[in-house]
Amino acid sequence: MLNEILNDVVIRLRTGIGMLLKGYGVEVIKGKAKFVDTKVVEVNGKVYSGDNIVIATGASSYVPDCFKNDRRVIVSDHIWQFQKLPETLAIIGGGFIGCEYASILNKFGVKVKVYEMMDTLLPGKDREITGFLKKQFEKRGIEVNLNQQLTGCETIEAEKVFVSVGVMPNIPELTGIELDKKGIKTDERLKTNIDGVYATGDVNGKYQLAYVATKEGEVAAENICGKDEIMDYSIVPEVIFTDPEIGICGLTEEKAKEQGLDIIVGRFPYSALGRAYADKKTDGFFKVVAEKSTERIVGIHIIGKGATELVSFSTLAISNGLKIKDLEKILYCHPTFAEGIMEAVFDLTKRSIHLPPKKQ
Repeated sequence: MLNEILNDVVIRLRTGIGMLLKGYGVEVIKGKAKFVDTKVVEVNGKVYSGDNIVIATGASSYVPDCFKNDRRVIVSDHIWQFQKLPETLAIIGGGFIGCEYASILNKFGVKVKVYEMMDTLLPGKDREITGFLKKQFEKRGIEVNLNQQLTGCETIEAEKVFVSVGVMPNIPELTGIELDKKGIKTDERLKTNIDGVYATGDVNGKYQLAYVATKEGEVAAENICGKDEIMDYSIVPEVIFTDPEIGICGLTEEKAKEQGLDIIVGRFPYSALGRAYADKKTDGFFKVVAEKSTERIVGIHIIGKGATELVSFSTLAISNGLKIKDLEKILYCHPTFAEGIMEAVFDLTKRSIHLPPKKQ
């Protein structure tokens, strides 16, 4: 199955992108590039120059020194090289990459153990969501070990050890370019401190998300073409392809309280959705966070079937400052998973008729 995904899906998509580039007249030069001057790069012994340069060199998996000498250690790229999957796997790091691969490999019958140094999976995400995910993992046979500050692999008994603790930006050598703790420093127009040089995607370290990198590339291209476009990072949705899948946008309940907001929270379970029963996917819930005084929606968090699709609607609502009454006016098709958002919104004011009446 992994080879099928690699040889069919990935190659097909890469081929399609290649055809698009060719169709738009973009010349693609394969090779290792290096700067020889501020606006000049060398590839395969040939020199190329331009008035503007976009650095989009991405990032590579980071492996701490304490794990490097163990032959069992792998990173995400190695998964696709397996001709045969291991029987047991330890995953160090319970972030989104670690959790996604835990879900995937568990489905293929690999016995998975996850080790996370913090007290929750997906640190920084909504605590109810992450707590629910942990229970679902354990229900599926994935062992979750929290508060684990590992300094090596000596105590780990597994055929392979998958290190998933973050990435390091692939920063090219360019004299004078300014860096910060995350990568190449850029402004809201994706410009670096060097005139005519831009940096997009993982190399600037802002968000390790493909769709953010795509939008950054579009913003950089618009500015190169003489327009004045800025990248808005204020509302960035996130999707996590675990089982159950997760879609989140805006402030978590915890973060909203930290910011001093007086909030109300609405919830609705998948187990009360007709569509969830029809699809036999009743695990999960919807959670909507709103500011009490203004009734402005500030966060929508979903765990369950369709969450990664529904989060785009959430982004639209939050980025446009929609209020409870705005989302209540919308007609939600039936039977759909989107009805869960509707019901969670109604629960903000305790008016969801598909939940038991609240005790006064």
